[in-house]
Amino acid sequence: MHAPTTDTPTATPPTSTDLIDLEVRHRLPGAQTMTDLAGLVLDRADNADVWDHDGNRYLDLFTGVGVCNIGHSHPRFLRQVSEQLGRLAVGTFHTERRSRLYELLAAQLPEQLRELHLFSTGSEAVEAAVKLARAATGKQDVVSFWGGFHGKTQGALSLHGGPRRQGAGPFPPGAHHVPYAYCYRCPLALAHPGCDYRCVSVAEQSIRNGVSDGVAAIIVEAVQGTNGNIVPPRGYLHELRALADRLGALLVLDEVITGFGRTGELFAFQHENVLPDVLVLGKAMGSGVPVSAIVSRSDLVAGTSFATPSAAASTFGGNPLASAAALTTLQVLLEEGLVDRARALGATVAERVRGWSRRFPVVGNADGLGLMVGVELVEPGTTTPLARRHTRAVFRSLLDRGVLAMAYDSRIRVYPPLTIPENRLDDGLTAFEDTFRELSDRLT
Repeated sequence: MHAPTTDTPTATPPTSTDLIDLEVRHRLPGAQTMTDLAGLVLDRADNADVWDHDGNRYLDLFTGVGVCNIGHSHPRFLRQVSEQLGRLAVGTFHTERRSRLYELLAAQLPEQLRELHLFSTGSEAVEAAVKLARAATGKQDVVSFWGGFHGKTQGALSLHGGPRRQGAGPFPPGAHHVPYAYCYRCPLALAHPGCDYRCVSVAEQSIRNGVSDGVAAIIVEAVQGTNGNIVPPRGYLHELRALADRLGALLVLDEVITGFGRTGELFAFQHENVLPDVLVLGKAMGSGVPVSAIVSRSDLVAGTSFATPSAAASTFGGNPLASAAALTTLQVLLEEGLVDRARALGATVAERVRGWSRRFPVVGNADGLGLMVGVELVEPGTTTPLARRHTRAVFRSLLDRGVLAMAYDSRIRVYPPLTIPENRLDDGLTAFEDTFRELSDRLT
């Protein structure tokens, strides 16, 4: 064995291009659109900012699709999750962290809605919720909504009412799709509140005429996330609650994105005090550590197939690391008042954002609930969605201004951390406004 010589050349550090090429060389197609469009190799993060491999800083208004509500690298999160990682990370046995998580999460929910089961992803939890509803009701069909999105596993994707279904079938039977209350694009060409929730009446007619085996559940997002952060009119969830009751179906609220403070309440159903039968949680629940959950009424599953031992078990569901991440996240949200902060900042943001449709001809609709903001871009003077060549330019313009956001399509989604400093939030909104102004000037 020869001793190294002093003139041995030092290996050249890889560039961002080198690292991306290395991954792409071995990766199947179908990665997240934003990943490939941005072309960034991220290195580290702190609160609302991320830095790439080359040292450039970006304001993160993406946060992994609203995953990081307590901000990146929160000190308490790092400390408690690292401690758990060093002790025990896998397994389905009872742990103190999981027991404390169950106790704390249940304490935030209505008394009737405190039976929990943990999973790994939103899709997995949605599949479990559907399985629970069918077991509890003895019925088969599940009603979901145009534009709704509940995950990419085959069962969850069957509930999607939009283009992601194309080329992905055949799907499991039993899904029935009805219109959602996106008032900017009302499918009945009506206006709220004079419409008297006519879309719900049409949905009921469609269900009664199109469902043969009875409705096990109506599953709905409290705010449609993937469709563009579409906020329905107030009272809509009450109408769906009443519809589910008339049909003898369970109301399943998918709060995978809206949960854990994002909308200015811990859970979005609390804005209207609507009680679901099943609540689906995920994304921000573990601040980046995969964990999801379903919460149900205590009287639903006893004696059903869902209650059979191991029937709802999940290899990674409720593991010690995920439980520690979820417990710490919830503790931080509650003890630092981040839900109230999201509500207060959200009111300021909403007032500013709602003016964009008047100020910028390319903005057709802009709205938000808490720190969940949606903007739809259109061809000026029309309601035609803005062409992709222009929306991709919006994405690049924001990136050049140091802002990461889901702004590569005609429907833009904004998810800042609930911990974002106010001056950085202002930086982000100003970047959007400058971009919209430039684009409007170019297209008009």
